[in-house]
Amino acid sequence: MSEADSADSGFNEQPFDDSISLRSVDPVYEWRHGRRYHSHSSGTYIYPNDEEEQHRLNVLHDAYLLLHGSLFLSSMNLAGRSILDIGTGTGKWAVDLADQDPSVTIVGLDLSPIQPEFVPPNVQFFVENVETEWSESERYDFIHLRDMSGSIKDWPSLFHKIYRALKPGGVMEAHETLPTVSSSNQVLALENALVGLMRDLVHAHSIIGRPLDPVPTFRTCAEEAGFVDVSEEIFEAPLGNWSEDQQKKDIGEMLASSFKMGLHGLTAKAFQDVLGRSKEEVEVCNAFVRRELDRNTSKLILHVSVFIARKIE
Repeated sequence: MSEADSADSGFNEQPFDDSISLRSVDPVYEWRHGRRYHSHSSGTYIYPNDEEEQHRLNVLHDAYLLLHGSLFLSSMNLAGRSILDIGTGTGKWAVDLADQDPSVTIVGLDLSPIQPEFVPPNVQFFVENVETEWSESERYDFIHLRDMSGSIKDWPSLFHKIYRALKPGGVMEAHETLPTVSSSNQVLALENALVGLMRDLVHAHSIIGRPLDPVPTFRTCAEEAGFVDVSEEIFEAPLGNWSEDQQKKDIGEMLASSFKMGLHGLTAKAFQDVLGRSKEEVEVCNAFVRRELDRNTSKLILHVSVFIARKIE
């Protein structure tokens, strides 16, 4: 790679002692249930990282952006700030923010080397398991997490690491979709396919010790780590295009599309490997979920939590 190419890529030196730059990653993956999974810290994350999943994550990113109207909700002025994006996934959040504000510098971390090679010069991506001990010397003004539920065993430990990695007065912001589904016009029955799917996913994650519902613990985790100015806002997001409001209809269409795209990946390992169900059982379950999403009569709603906390000055 030439110096000119390097200037436009996400490759750089390691921010943490045990991080791996994309340049040095051996592109070896694990394959199971017809899907591709990460190999670094194998088994830590039970969902795929193939192109189908990457497309789903990018659709989800666009839905979140339309829902919130911004890439972040903190009142902090990020101009000229250093930012860490934990669980960066496809890197779309980091790249969009870097394009939006060339004065920021962003480091994105993920278990999978699925981020683009050529990105704005103020972005770097690394393969990193954030559950291992951090040995970084860098400190950040803003640390962002999104959809990390189901990926972390020890949330109190992660909050402590985030606190130590922030500069005085720095802010963390976590966006998490809650693992429940409700309706705007009825009480969903316990046997509803989507209700059952969420219940079983939560159960599968409780078995592997990576909770899918950690958000209620975030305030305690943050306060015990030393954070102040802790706040949480819950956003209602339509699941499906049932809303009469055009923007909400667009959000709902994207979320439903993302949900259906991700259904096989959501249930492949969780239901077959963890819960011990047969492939046929899981396919039947998924068919009922798709039918429920397509019916659009229950006016389904997802809830997205945005949690913000500040390190003391």
